[in-house]
Amino acid sequence: MWWRQFLIALVSFAVLDFLWLGLLMKAFYRRHLAHLARMADGAMDPVWPVAALVYPLLAGGLTVFVASRARSPLEALALGAVFGLCMYGLYDLTNHATLRGWPATLTIVDMTWGAVICGATAWIVAMAAPIV
Repeated sequence: MWWRQFLIALVSFAVLDFLWLGLLMKAFYRRHLAHLARMADGAMDPVWPVAALVYPLLAGGLTVFVASRARSPLEALALGAVFGLCMYGLYDLTNHATLRGWPATLTIVDMTWGAVICGATAWIVAMAAPIV
């Protein structure tokens, strides 16, 4: 059962993050990170094999720490949002504290997105692969 939850979380994360980073907020992240990011031809150019590891880590964390504890889709949403706020907060607040030029706006937007994507993904998992 947990493999099914993990796979649903993995696909959900990838789709939602693609929509957010690749379509909706592409210009925002480029504007705020271009001075720090790997860039090629005016676009962000991450090391894709390394970047791709983020999704199984987040999907695994949601599966182990959220989906296994949530007793309802609404509880999964709430626990997922807290999980996302913590995970993205760790990343963003560390960067904000240690990197010159890390914008406060980026910290706030990205932490909010972490809560939204993790909450939504946990809800999707709870709806599609409930614990019986």
